[in-house]
Amino acid sequence: MSPYRRWVGLFLFGSVLPSTALAYQTPDRTARRVTAAERTGDVRLDGRLDEAAWAGAPVATDFIQRSPVEGDAAQERTEVRILYDGQALYVGARLYDREPSTIGRQLVRRDEWGQYDYFEVAFDPNLDRRTGYQFNVSAANQQRDDYLFDDSDEDGAWDAVWESAVHIDSAGWSVEMRIPLSQFQYEASDAVQSWGVNFTRRRVQSNEFSQFALVSQLQQGVVSQFGVLDGLRFARPSRRLEARPYVLSSAFAGQPDPGDPFASNPDLAARAGVDLRVGLGSQFTLNATVNPDFGQVEADPAVINLTAFETFFQERRPFFVEDAQIFNYSLSGGRNRLFYSRRIGRDPHGSPPGGATYSDIPDAATILGALKVTGRTTSGLSLGALAAVTQRERGRAFFAETDSTGTFVVEPRSGYGVLRLRQDFNDGASTVGALSTLLVRDLPEDGSFDFLPRVAVAAGVDWELQWADRGWAFFGYAAGTHVRGDSTALIRIQRSSTHYFQRPDSRWLSLDSSATSMTGIDWRMTLEKRRGRHWTGSVWAAQVTPGFEVNDLGFSSRQEVLDGGMRIRYREIEPGRVFRNYDVTFFTFHNWTHDALKDIGSSRAWQRAHVRGSFNLRGSVEFLNYWGVNAAVSIRPAMMDRTATRGGPLMASPRSYRVDLSAETDDRNKLSLEPGIEYEVGEQGSGTRFSANVQVSYRPVSQVEIEVEPEWTSQTNASQYVRTSTAVPFSPTFGPRYLFADLRRRELALQTRLNITFTPRLSLQLYAQPLVSSGDYVAYKQFLKPETFSFWTLPEGEHQSLNGADTCVGGLTCIDTEGRRYVDFDGDGAVDDDFGDRDFNVRSLIGNVVLRWEYRPGSTIFVVWQRRQRDRVGIGDFSFGRDVAALLTAPAENLFMVKVNYWFGL
Repeated sequence: MSPYRRWVGLFLFGSVLPSTALAYQTPDRTARRVTAAERTGDVRLDGRLDEAAWAGAPVATDFIQRSPVEGDAAQERTEVRILYDGQALYVGARLYDREPSTIGRQLVRRDEWGQYDYFEVAFDPNLDRRTGYQFNVSAANQQRDDYLFDDSDEDGAWDAVWESAVHIDSAGWSVEMRIPLSQFQYEASDAVQSWGVNFTRRRVQSNEFSQFALVSQLQQGVVSQFGVLDGLRFARPSRRLEARPYVLSSAFAGQPDPGDPFASNPDLAARAGVDLRVGLGSQFTLNATVNPDFGQVEADPAVINLTAFETFFQERRPFFVEDAQIFNYSLSGGRNRLFYSRRIGRDPHGSPPGGATYSDIPDAATILGALKVTGRTTSGLSLGALAAVTQRERGRAFFAETDSTGTFVVEPRSGYGVLRLRQDFNDGASTVGALSTLLVRDLPEDGSFDFLPRVAVAAGVDWELQWADRGWAFFGYAAGTHVRGDSTALIRIQRSSTHYFQRPDSRWLSLDSSATSMTGIDWRMTLEKRRGRHWTGSVWAAQVTPGFEVNDLGFSSRQEVLDGGMRIRYREIEPGRVFRNYDVTFFTFHNWTHDALKDIGSSRAWQRAHVRGSFNLRGSVEFLNYWGVNAAVSIRPAMMDRTATRGGPLMASPRSYRVDLSAETDDRNKLSLEPGIEYEVGEQGSGTRFSANVQVSYRPVSQVEIEVEPEWTSQTNASQYVRTSTAVPFSPTFGPRYLFADLRRRELALQTRLNITFTPRLSLQLYAQPLVSSGDYVAYKQFLKPETFSFWTLPEGEHQSLNGADTCVGGLTCIDTEGRRYVDFDGDGAVDDDFGDRDFNVRSLIGNVVLRWEYRPGSTIFVVWQRRQRDRVGIGDFSFGRDVAALLTAPAENLFMVKVNYWFGL
């Protein structure tokens, strides 16, 4: 049996086993209700609601404020009617306003928020109190839509194709919407149906949000607080067949090396493909692609990463973003997750062969095909399945010595699979689910890629149990991983920053050089009080075992850990004499390594194993004028740092203190500000950090918005890792010497956005991020003793070359004119180690301009210009004028793209 078939079988078995069906309870609602009427006459979408068909529909009115005063009657009257036929739902809303001249009509791009009056309707077709579809229309007829899931989360990447129109008159404004049934997943039935429903209105002038069914701020959840829409009858499922073919042309222009035989300037390219979306019955959808377009319109931001861990970037590719919420499986620790779609089609692992003068390597592995099925049954079972295959990628190399060109493999052919199941029960208040992932690589037989696992499998169950009318919840997950491959791959994983099995002073870990597989577990359990007029809180416990490795198809920067913490929050939402609302939160968390379990009754063992944690107090207030202030104070106790030496012994991390303060003005004004400062200081001279930023938003007219966010950061770090040297043994640190430096960093970034919206369907967006950053490695030093913060600063000397040998005169470290640093550990005059000096100045500019025209519903033309400039030198100090001038003359790369797609609804 081939490895593909064997592991696919294991993948399916691991996914289905934990998905035992649970009883589904039919909701019994006593919430607010409205009845839909079957359309009996024509409805012309002009926003006026003057057709006879609307007169026969029951009216939903008597809206309730959610803010500024929850529970009060809405200040202005709103009336909503719903019609339906065999193809669509029709929503008509009359929004009365005694001051129609104050109606907010800011124009923004589709799916963007702005300062405008809007009307919103949301449907829960399965009445499951967890999922729904939300449609928003502004007073300028700008559309936004979201898919609602897990009761309170929104997927803004979900895009529906629907129509709307608005009309403004002396009594206020009105809106008409036609939403095709093909945009919903629902159950067809001859019987009369009831759906969940809610209507929301925002009025900018009074900053009022009012709703038909109040979604209280004192209760977690959104869909579970919807009202009920009665009177629907859909005997046949809608036909859901969509095709979106596209064509794309691009031109890349850079500054290639004149001797590079692979460079062409400009580099022209073109491609075409199609995305298909097919309804499988009334509840499931198949997404498929032929020659998929995975191009990104907005570039990833520039990041200077001096840590041991990988940087996380958001997924932006359309195929993976759409319906992505079904594959959500979050792990402890911020952005960690069991499935990270950017692993599919990632940048290649391979590098050019030795001796190559020039090389040409693809930016990403080509995705030959991708398939996705998502949906939800009427019994509450959600399912998502994804499969993709990437081709074996090759690069080209030129060897000047032999004047020859050859090819080499940079990424093996790989297959990916993800399967997600989740069952709702208890009126949608609780869920139990499972997710499995599989990666199989077809590694070359020559062993050139044996540093990669051949197979990586992950599987987990997660749950959320709510009771007391969703006032309390117990939720969590338990996930396991298994990787298999050559011992070379397993050694690399064990030595990586998420494991450090080689750490010499660990009492729990050891590196196994003969291992060909590794298995681990990650679990978390939380008990949470979710409802309360004032008090809420939670407690949790978690663990990651040493063998947990998810980074082939997931993302995690957590090492093995024992974790625990708690949170308590007090809030007041009723306006008083000074504050409109305020809240205060205290939380603390702490992480220990498994070393503590070797002597579980010893306080010293737990102190030695304490590697992460803090005590935090945060508060926020909103004043009656809608200005706000946020403040936070954090204390991080003294603990151990197991990553500072990059796999070496523990280093003490001194206690530190941090203060954050930010404010915000009323964002309804033409000019609004959000300034913020952050200051952190560590004991024993371990370092300081000061950061100041301000976000400035300005809307000179309703069609234009400018956002500028300058940020200045000044930081000192007395323990910046440089390298590990084995040149001269040092027994106190188990043989190797660990070099660090006093680092002084300065960084100035300026994120800028300019949005011009000509019409609700035509917009121009500009994004730019200029950044200048410097790092001055002031003094180099050696770590002296494990579990301390003790260093020996190496005296700086002068570099000389005597009889062809490098030496440092008058010191133990020095730098030559070429930027090479030398170290003489034992002071015998002979250089023991050398490396490139670490001082740096980075000048970067990333930007793009996007013209977007939705020339018909669902069909769009993009004209895109992306520009990158980057320059790096080894000066170290910060000079604004010099670095900005260097940025303006830095080597530039420009990419121009034109993309046209056309939506067919068949």
